[in-house]
This record gives sequence, C-alpha cells and structure tokens, in this order.
Amino acid sequence: MNELGNVNISQEVVATIAELVVSEIEGVSSLVGGKSKNEIIKFFQSVSAGGKGIDVEVGETECTIDLYIVAKMGYQLPALAGEIQTKVVKAITETTGLKVQEVNVYIQKIVEDDKKNEVAVAEQTEE
Repeated sequence: MNELGNVNISQEVVATIAELVVSEIEGVSSLVGGKSKNEIIKFFQSVSAGGKGIDVEVGETECTIDLYIVAKMGYQLPALAGEIQTKVVKAITETTGLKVQEVNVYIQKIVEDDKKNEVAVAEQTEE
C-alpha cells in the first residue's frame, strides 16, 4: 500500500509477462501445461490461464513462477534454463516492481528445431 491506496497485480499479469519473455527465447519451442502442486492453482489455470504451462503465486510484494518448457534440440539445457530465469526476473521486476523469489524451469520435453527441418527440406527439393 502506498499513500494513495492499494495496487494489486494479478497472477494473470505476471503469467502474461513471463509467457511473452519465454516466447522470444530462441531455444524454447513452447510452454506446455504443467502439473501444479496446488489444486486451487490447477483450477484457476484451467479457467483463466488456459493451461499455458505457467504457475504463478503473487504476494503483496513478491512472486514465484514455475515454467513448464518444451526446449529445442541443440541447446544446452542448463544454459537455456538460466537465460529463461534471468530474462523473466528482469522483465517482471521492471514491469511490476514485484520481487521475484523464484523462477523454476521444468523442461518437460525436447523437440527438433522446425526451422532446421524446413531448411533441410528446401535443400532437398532444390537438388
């Protein structure tokens, strides 16, 4: 609370920021629905977040984020997870002013990079 009143930032706002950041990281194919530890969060994810693969808990001044990722083949997974964590913390802190306690990255699956496959198919058709 400040001298003018309360400011509350919803879980959906934090999830949207995280989703936008993650979608711009090169080694991430997509987010995938995770298995939340909290039944209430599971319910609200199914209703509001559409199973984006993001669990968010927001307090008065801090938040915690769980991200469920499908990574692209050919990237070092620990480095990719570190990049995700760094960029998500920075974006959420700068945008909302919330202190990010944790960004937990769960790599659920790894897939081949579609762009690499498209290039290979294009090269084969040219021959």
